[in-house]
Amino acid sequence: MPLFSSLLCFFVVGLIVYTFIDLSNGSWHWTLPGQYQWDLRWPRIISALFSGIALAIAGILLQRVIYNPLASPDILGVSSGATFALIVVSLFAGSSMLTSHWGIALIGSLVVLILLLLLGKRHQFSPASIILTGIALTASLEALIQFTLAKGSADSYSILLWLSGSTYRVTGEQASTLALSVTLLGLIAFSFSRWLTLISIGRDFSTARGLKASHVNIILLIIVALMCAMTTATMGPVSFVGLVAPHMAVMLGAQKSKQQLLVGSMIGATLMVWADWLGQVILYPTQIAAGTLAAIIGGTYFLLLMVINRVR
Repeated sequence: MPLFSSLLCFFVVGLIVYTFIDLSNGSWHWTLPGQYQWDLRWPRIISALFSGIALAIAGILLQRVIYNPLASPDILGVSSGATFALIVVSLFAGSSMLTSHWGIALIGSLVVLILLLLLGKRHQFSPASIILTGIALTASLEALIQFTLAKGSADSYSILLWLSGSTYRVTGEQASTLALSVTLLGLIAFSFSRWLTLISIGRDFSTARGLKASHVNIILLIIVALMCAMTTATMGPVSFVGLVAPHMAVMLGAQKSKQQLLVGSMIGATLMVWADWLGQVILYPTQIAAGTLAAIIGGTYFLLLMVINRVR
């Protein structure tokens, strides 16, 4: 509990710093945000906060379903499906990436999810088959994304910025929709905590307890897909959060499913809020996208773990 209290304080400090520290004049000073500053900040705070929560919950669900602590929402190809759908519509249908196409991102994610389920069904949704299928779909979609960007149109630059995972152009409506969607899906995930516990013990054990593992896998994977689609449609693809947050939650002692969901959500939210704020101030007035900085933090975290374990 002391570690969780420290995490909670770090999260609250991040929100306070993000809200009240101003750099508009080139120097750090504490001030109450005006109406204009608040209208710019609150969509970014909300989108970073709930994107972190969504990716953390998605990572926890995926790791428990696949029995792999190194599983990440990225490996399913769901985020890549949403990204590819949005890019295709932007380049070939003349739509702007400045607006968030919720339906298009959702369709892209669901198409990938359907392919994943159809291919996984032939192997009774075994973890190995889901992982390999997801990796194959992700690699294929990433190649198609690069091929599409090679078209070199005027929208390619804005798409590259969006691919970095930034909250810069998120509107209040988009942030509110993301918050409501993630809250609803998060409550559903918490209500399925017993399923997660039984699935984590083993498929045979869960079946003996009257739980149909295949049906549970489908429902949980759909929640993962929806979480990834909402996040990707709002601020672009964000990696490593869904991998780091569940891992850190376990290291903090959150072994039970409800505890891991709660602590992991707090870690994901804290990571994204700090990443978004630090991305704005490190190279001020130049900004680093929150997704880019989160990936750097996540990669550094795992490299440090490898070095520390090697030393020990």
